[in-house]
Amino acid sequence: MCCLHTCNMGSWHPVMPGASAALVVFIVCISFPAMAAAAGASSDRSMSLPGCPDKCGDVPIPYPFGIGEDCAAASRNNYFNLICNSTIDPPWPMVGYPEAVAEVADISLEHGEMRVLSPVRHICFNSNTTSTKFTGGYQLQDTPFLPSPSRNHFTVIGCKTMGLIGGQKGAASQYVAGCYSYCDGVNNMSDGAPCAGMGCCEAAIPANLTTFEVKFEMNQSKVWDFNPCFYAMVAEVGWYNFRQQDLTGSLGFMNDRAQGGAPIIADWAIRNGSCLEEGKDTPNDHACISANSYCMAANNGPGYLCQCSKGYEGNPYLLNGCQDTDECALRKQDTKYEDLYPCRKGDCHNTLGGYLCKCKTGKRSDGTKFGCQSLHSPAEKLVIGKHRLCKQFISVHSFIYIM
Repeated sequence: MCCLHTCNMGSWHPVMPGASAALVVFIVCISFPAMAAAAGASSDRSMSLPGCPDKCGDVPIPYPFGIGEDCAAASRNNYFNLICNSTIDPPWPMVGYPEAVAEVADISLEHGEMRVLSPVRHICFNSNTTSTKFTGGYQLQDTPFLPSPSRNHFTVIGCKTMGLIGGQKGAASQYVAGCYSYCDGVNNMSDGAPCAGMGCCEAAIPANLTTFEVKFEMNQSKVWDFNPCFYAMVAEVGWYNFRQQDLTGSLGFMNDRAQGGAPIIADWAIRNGSCLEEGKDTPNDHACISANSYCMAANNGPGYLCQCSKGYEGNPYLLNGCQDTDECALRKQDTKYEDLYPCRKGDCHNTLGGYLCKCKTGKRSDGTKFGCQSLHSPAEKLVIGKHRLCKQFISVHSFIYIM
């Protein structure tokens, strides 16, 4: 999802607690961003450009993303153009330019998020000798993606290990953070324990992180026999839960839990532009082209997102992509919509951009949102009932008297 490059963060040299002369330092550029929620419009409404694939395998591909020639908003950013890897079953979308480098798990138009699977960076030892490692570098300046600061953590797995993540925020500001993970043996930790420093640790990442790399410092001479491999990843919050066996064996964690990579949530946006000031004409190249749509500023980094107006759903990046939401039909499809679109004891009538809840004969609004109640209170009903009974008694009595 980013271009491979050589990382150079300058000379920042942290000191690990208890570090010895056997200290080993290596640099890893952790992969970029990723994730999100699922695109949410009606399943029978295409979210892609006409004539373009709307799915790759089981993953929907909503515009501005696309697969194939002229199916993505490549003029805005080449990274909107995805590749459908059909060599696997089911096929899987890939992102990256000029070569695809990461698998896409899902894309959200509503939240401006993409979930991708990124390889976990690692290094393994035989005694004091490095046996295997996977390093590399990524930068995000030319992409529409930034790692979500609220949806991801920087996670380090290993014993007597310090992991630092450093990078660049926006155009110039430098950033460094990290955490330290300690343990004397595998049995000192419990499965499912939080990553608070025993066997694994976590650190927050900032917003607008355009480039970042990781430094590890560890004293592997005292732990390599039971903890030969160390791992680092920017991963979705809640995805990783510690297990003792993640520390043991060569690449044990990778082979058992992260063969496809770790999920990362990326915030994406239309980065070359911004929302217009009220009263100004919309330029021809603005991305929010559907009627009943609006522009909102990106919540991470520069740029903007497009949203369908309230009461409409679909794809605001497509001409006439935002269509009326039939709230009444949704209420009939699933009971969960009865709370979202309430119409208690009334008749639901769909309207453009909303709906009406009409009270039936003998009912009136109950003073709450879209609710109906009887025109008469229980006390009023009792009085009315007695009145009707009295009228019937008078009628019968009069009939007897006449006879």
